[in-house]
Amino acid sequence: MKEKTISIMLVCGLTFSTVSPVFAEEMTSQQDTQQQLVLGNHGIEAKQNVQITQDRHVTPTDFVQIYNQKYKPQLTFKDGVVASTETVGTFETTIVAEYNDGTTEEFAVSYTILADPSITPNPDPVTPTDPEEGQDPATPVDPNPETPVTPDPEPTNPDSETPVTPEQPVDPDPVTPVDPVKPDPKPEVTVLATAKTNVTVELNDSALDPSQFVSSNVHNVKLSFDTQPVTNTLGTHSVQILASKGSATQTITVNYTVVDTTKPFIQPQQDIFYVWPNDEWTADELVTATDNSGFVKVYFQNGQTLLDTTTPGANSTVIVAEDANGNISTIDFQYQVISVAGMMLYSSPTVNFDQSTDTDIYGGTEPDTTLFVITEDSEELLADTRVDYSGAYHAVLSRPLQPGETAYLIAVDDNGGVSDVTHYTYGSKQIPKVKAESIVKSATNSQTTTTTTPNNSPSNEVVATKVDKDLPKTGDSNSKGLTVIGLLLSATALLYLRKRS
Repeated sequence: MKEKTISIMLVCGLTFSTVSPVFAEEMTSQQDTQQQLVLGNHGIEAKQNVQITQDRHVTPTDFVQIYNQKYKPQLTFKDGVVASTETVGTFETTIVAEYNDGTTEEFAVSYTILADPSITPNPDPVTPTDPEEGQDPATPVDPNPETPVTPDPEPTNPDSETPVTPEQPVDPDPVTPVDPVKPDPKPEVTVLATAKTNVTVELNDSALDPSQFVSSNVHNVKLSFDTQPVTNTLGTHSVQILASKGSATQTITVNYTVVDTTKPFIQPQQDIFYVWPNDEWTADELVTATDNSGFVKVYFQNGQTLLDTTTPGANSTVIVAEDANGNISTIDFQYQVISVAGMMLYSSPTVNFDQSTDTDIYGGTEPDTTLFVITEDSEELLADTRVDYSGAYHAVLSRPLQPGETAYLIAVDDNGGVSDVTHYTYGSKQIPKVKAESIVKSATNSQTTTTTTPNNSPSNEVVATKVDKDLPKTGDSNSKGLTVIGLLLSATALLYLRKRS
């Protein structure tokens, strides 16, 4: 018998040792599959066998399990319909998860409402038993009545008194049982909105909405600020949101953080910038920069204090705008350094008198240049327009020319080259040509009038003698003589007409 028992134990041990690795492998496979499933749906899955006590308040987290906060899920009941807990039974609800990557996911969850054990059911009312017919309801029925004993007859005594039968005791009226008082049902509390977590707002953001702070749990809930949020100070703050629907109201306190992640806005003051050789410009004079923090530091990325204006022609540099919290924006700034000596000149622009009016001038000049119209007396820029590929232009003036009023017409290319000057007097069809060379020579003598050079002048070069000394910076407010100098070189600066502060 002992040997048989040992044999059975050996067989069972061998069987269990064979099955155990398989069972462990199956369990590991199921765990891996479950983990892959969780990771595949942003780390959230619907709970199984959800059981909730009757009339208990529920939230979306009662129905789904969050395994990973990487996507910062915000949970709400679909369409604001909160799961009902009033009736015992099995029901379904749908939870919506909104992730920080902009996607949403729905979870259909089955749940069971269990009866609240703290509520005592109403007892069945006691129906009193009707008394038997012919019986006095006031007289109780003795279940074991005593048998009266008949005494032995005694001799008749004529003088003896007749015995009196004593009255039976009368019980008071039976007490009617009173039904127990059923307790009032628990009042149902509806949560109109729920505070969001990890709320951030940008510094000095003035366009905030209450929905940024809470999630509505019921359809058509009205949200408003009970206290105004603070956005002008970095750090953690709190705000109270008022949720209301009908006569029901709820105040939710939400914590939030004010951050500054907005980069400064930076743009050049002009699309094409012209400067003189060795002219001095700082970075903040060349661009416009703003930021929500109110503070912006503007500087050259290469560390230089001033713009490099030593090399004539097209140049570029990188300008940086940085706010108080380290947010940075950059811009590739393009500019032209104007060459005074050896500048190529084009023929003077022509005017079509038949088409031109007091507000519009038509004509032709060098293709792909910019035509400027400048008054002679007040040095006022009336128009700057781009000449098309065929050389035709149409200048729309900012105000009408008066009869006999004179304006200068000059074309400037993108490399600083200029044309001869057309001296146009409105109302006259005679146009004397003004050579650029003579304008420069007159400028060196500080004259503000032009001289006419014959068209057969042998030289078209610009002479640089003493010009740098007398030329104003582009944009100087005291640019006296701009009519003379501007028609050759400063006309390029009229692309901006800026005034330096």
